[in-house]
Amino acid sequence: MGKYVLKRILLLIPTTFLVCLIVFAMLRCIPGSAVDAMLYKYQSMGNTTATREDIEVMMGMDKPAVEQFFIWMGNAVRGNLGDSLFQNESVANCILRQIGPSLELGIITLIIQLLISIPIGVLCAARQDSIADYVIRTVSLILMSMPVFWLATIVLVYPAKLWGWAPTTEYYSFFRDPIGNLSIMIVPALLGALTTAGMQLRYVRTVTLDTMRMDYVRTARAKGVKEKRILFRHCLRNAMIPVITLVGGAVSMLVGGSVIMENLFSIPGIGNQVVVSLSARDYPVVQGCVLVFSVFTMVVNMVVDISYKWLDPRIKLD
Repeated sequence: MGKYVLKRILLLIPTTFLVCLIVFAMLRCIPGSAVDAMLYKYQSMGNTTATREDIEVMMGMDKPAVEQFFIWMGNAVRGNLGDSLFQNESVANCILRQIGPSLELGIITLIIQLLISIPIGVLCAARQDSIADYVIRTVSLILMSMPVFWLATIVLVYPAKLWGWAPTTEYYSFFRDPIGNLSIMIVPALLGALTTAGMQLRYVRTVTLDTMRMDYVRTARAKGVKEKRILFRHCLRNAMIPVITLVGGAVSMLVGGSVIMENLFSIPGIGNQVVVSLSARDYPVVQGCVLVFSVFTMVVNMVVDISYKWLDPRIKLD
C-alpha cells in the first residue's frame, strides 16, 4: 500500500507540469493579450505616457514564452503564484478568499446528490420493474437531459415573471449570516444536484441489481436471511465500489465544478473568478486557479483508488 501511494504521489509531479504547460500555452493563444488590457487600463486612468514596451517589461512578458513559463513554475514550486494584474493582490490571497464559497456550494451539492441518488437507486433495485421504478427512471432520464444552465435560467426568469419571486443573488458569508448564506446556496446546489443525481441514481440501481444476482446473495436468501438485511448488509457495500468512482468524480469537481452556477447566482467563488480573469486576460490568476483545480482533482482520484482497498480487501493495489 505504501509503495502504491508513493508511486501515485510521484506521478503528480509530471502530470501537474503537463497541465500547467498546456494551460500556459492555451492562454497565449487566446485573441488579445494582458498587455493590451493593461495598456487600456492605464489610458482610461489618464496615463498616456505608458507604452507597450514599458508594460511588457513590468509584467515580465518581454522575455521568451519558454523562459516566462519556467520562471512561473519555479516560483509556483516555492509557493509563489505571482500577483494579479488587475486586482492589486497576490494570486494566493485571491484564491484563498474565493475558494470558500466554491467549496461550500460544492459540498452542499454533493450531499444533496448522495441523499437523492443512493437511497432512491437502492429502492429502484429492490423494487425492480415496479411502477415506482419506471416512474423514477423516467424522471431521472428527464433530469439527465436538462442542461444545468437552462434549468437555472428557467428558475431565475419564470418565477420572477409569474409570481414576482426570484432567488436572492446578494452573497452573505456563512459566518456573518448563516441563514442568509444557506438561502443563497440552496437553490443553485439543488439545481446542480438534480441534473447529476439522475445519472448517479441509474448507476446505483444497475450495480445494486448486478450484486443482488451474485451467488452469495442467493445463498443468504436460501438461509432465510431477511431481504432488508441482504440488501443493506451484503449488497450495498459491494455495490459501492463502482459507485465510489462516480462519487469521486463529483468530489473532484467541488472546487471548480460550479462555474455556471456561480456566474448565474453571483456567488463569488473560484469558478467565477476564473471566468472574470479570462475575460480580463489576467494570466497569473487563471494559471494559479487551474493549478489548484488540477492538484485537487488528482489528489481526490488517488484517495478514491485507495478507498477500493478498504471497501474490498481482495483488491490489490500495484
